[in-house]
Amino acid sequence: MGSRVTYEGTEHIYDVASAWVDRGLRSDDSLFTPGNPIWSTHWLGELHRRFLDRPDAGDGGFTDRLRVQLEDSPPEVYRLMAEVLFIHLLIIWPGTMGKSAKTNLVNEVLGWGPADVTMPAPMADCLAYGIASPGMAFLAFRPMQVGLIIEFAEQWKGLDE
Repeated sequence: MGSRVTYEGTEHIYDVASAWVDRGLRSDDSLFTPGNPIWSTHWLGELHRRFLDRPDAGDGGFTDRLRVQLEDSPPEVYRLMAEVLFIHLLIIWPGTMGKSAKTNLVNEVLGWGPADVTMPAPMADCLAYGIASPGMAFLAFRPMQVGLIIEFAEQWKGLDE
């Protein structure tokens, strides 16, 4: 018995997770716009300052506060946050949060930026699957979960090869 979940479609999740490690973590490349180094220490630091260092950015739900936190950001920050959210949502079982809700959240953040960037269809298709039902706290405490991904990537980038 292995540690991988093997339900229908889960192989796509593992493929995308591997792509994130190779492209985003081992290099600085984007999942959505290859050739654009948004997973760099520079852009992770900028996202950290705007998101983690400003946790109380107004009223409303997660997306309302996030929009205020990222207001007037460079296009790379919006794209990086969208990819961070994509990674966060990737594992969620569709019964917990469906593909359209996941896709809409990522595309909404992409739409805030000045650049015309959309999530590639193969990436969006992966959001139809999931490998875990992480529970309500995973969704209710999304700022902490997303912050964990940002801080993890920053720490990873600081490691020696």
